Amino acid sequence: MGISRKNLYILIMLFCMSGYSWLVMHLDSRWANLVGPVCVFKKATGIPCPSCGATRSMIALINGDFLSAISWNPIGLLLLGGLVIFPFWLLHDLALKKNSFHVFYASVEKTLMKKHVAWPLILLVLLNWCWNIYKGV
Repeated sequence: MGISRKNLYILIMLFCMSGYSWLVMHLDSRWANLVGPVCVFKKATGIPCPSCGATRSMIALINGDFLSAISWNPIGLLLLGGLVIFPFWLLHDLALKKNSFHVFYASVEKTLMKKHVAWPLILLVLLNWCWNIYKGV
């Protein structure tokens, strides 16, 4: 089996805490304007990466602007969904001494290894990347 339950739960909680911190900092547009673009890929190549615009997408979603959120980057919807759901799921598992998130993760990992699933997802990411380049995020 892949990653241990303990390591997975720690990693997901660290990602969530980082995501919350990042969002809180970017909810104040003065901080975001001060820092400017932070995408290392875009700074190095001048081309936006597939996830460019995800922060702005999540902020639009928090503000109730679903159409802008999708326009900025649909990946933001998935990220915000994870930030909302995963901590509660992990706390539920820890409180009840279950491992449902770990089982879910292993199932998703196994499914993503199948070519008939992986290739369409890769294609979607590439199309999203083309969309980001087209709109000049």
